[in-house]
Amino acid sequence: MKINLFAAACFAFLLLNAATVESRKCHCDDDDNGGDDDSDSNDSSSYKLFVFGSSYADNGNVQKGDLKWETRGWYEPFGMSDADHDNKPTGRYSDGMVQSDFVAKIILGQDQEAPPPERVRREDGVDLSSGMNFANSDGGVLSGWNLDTQIDVFRKLLRHGIIDSKDLNRSVALVAVSGEDYAAFPKKKADQDSFIRNVTDGILDGVRQLQDLGVDSLLVNLLPPVGCEPWNTRDNNYTKCAKDSITKAHNQYLSRELDTDDSILVLDLDTVFKSIVTPKTEKLFYHRYTPCCENEEGFCGKVDSDGNPQYTVCDKPEEYFYWDSTNPTQAGWKAVMGKLEASIKEFLDI
Repeated sequence: MKINLFAAACFAFLLLNAATVESRKCHCDDDDNGGDDDSDSNDSSSYKLFVFGSSYADNGNVQKGDLKWETRGWYEPFGMSDADHDNKPTGRYSDGMVQSDFVAKIILGQDQEAPPPERVRREDGVDLSSGMNFANSDGGVLSGWNLDTQIDVFRKLLRHGIIDSKDLNRSVALVAVSGEDYAAFPKKKADQDSFIRNVTDGILDGVRQLQDLGVDSLLVNLLPPVGCEPWNTRDNNYTKCAKDSITKAHNQYLSRELDTDDSILVLDLDTVFKSIVTPKTEKLFYHRYTPCCENEEGFCGKVDSDGNPQYTVCDKPEEYFYWDSTNPTQAGWKAVMGKLEASIKEFLDI
């Protein structure tokens, strides 16, 4: 998804009334330690983690190629804060760890590496004992390497015994779709509601497929606040969130269907993101709406024909909630998942 297209397609439909969608199952923890409690640092569980979604969860499934929007996660300055991987790009869409990495630490243990991307499963030395990551930033629900395609790969690996069906007895799936489909949001008001329903129905169908395949428990993201993303706050000089109807409608449709299922924990990213970026006091981040890495006409990581950077990057990513136009920094994800950690542990009884 290209941010300039996303902005052009969506901005006209950001309306004046926004609402926070509270998840019945996600009681957010106000402890902002990001899961760094030393007493849990050596704990691990017997769960297997399987990850699906897009840029919030992708840890290297997009094949590295020539530098462009889709492959930017393999190029500097991506990965600059990721000490676990020598501060180098790894195909993650952040300056370091992303949501799936922090979910892995919560579920598998603080010292555990996140499950590897499916793309590298055939390589020597790849440890598949903790699960596998199928997420791909080059897709959403309706297009690209989308949720249905990812689940189809998972199904084939189960069928061929590469993933043992017995491992699903204590399995967790993270479904982390982050809104890529709304780059094609229709202009006609009459078509907008049906488009949102198509996206949410696709997520619901993916959830049901995973349940039918035997996945025991699921963590399902709600949409984050689109109006707070830097591509949108740029127009007001990065001072506040624009209010949007996409997030509200998407999350209402999705949570209405999921909240009654005891095998699903809804992760209310809308509420959690807003609790971090909108308060006027007790700021967790000095820069709440401004991206650490910015290129107003292109993307973070873009260079010219001579290899000269066409972007600016901050010196202290830990002071920024957002890394680029849509994705949080490693520090941002740490804060978000710190607020969700207690509810995830309670849900999984770990």
